[in-house]
Amino acid sequence: MGTEQNKEMVKATWTAFAKGDIKTAFGNMADNVSWLVPGNTPGVSGLKRGKDEILKFMGSIGNVFPEGLQSEITRAHASEDAVILELTNRGKVSNGKSYENEYCFVFEIENGKIRRIREYTDTQKAKEILFS
Repeated sequence: MGTEQNKEMVKATWTAFAKGDIKTAFGNMADNVSWLVPGNTPGVSGLKRGKDEILKFMGSIGNVFPEGLQSEITRAHASEDAVILELTNRGKVSNGKSYENEYCFVFEIENGKIRRIREYTDTQKAKEILFS
């Protein structure tokens, strides 16, 4: 696929995740996909390997945001084998607090599917809002 097709596929995948449409999102991912969240935030940080671990992770996020998360993609950059999304996630946390944080995701593409995801955000901000 070309850079524009990669960009559109990744944006569609993220939009599907945001809507809870896991089937569509997973359809664009390799079976051995991995998702890395750097940092030391309990229940969030670490390497998730495979669709089962990612599904479990997404389920835990759903518990924290019972009304869901709203994602606004602000920029998308693409190359032959990677797409970078910059976005803002917003939502009401189960503890009553409002959450808003900026994110940068790097999606690596292999054979037309998302193979690796790396997520970058202010984990300290997230920890303070989500767990205090």
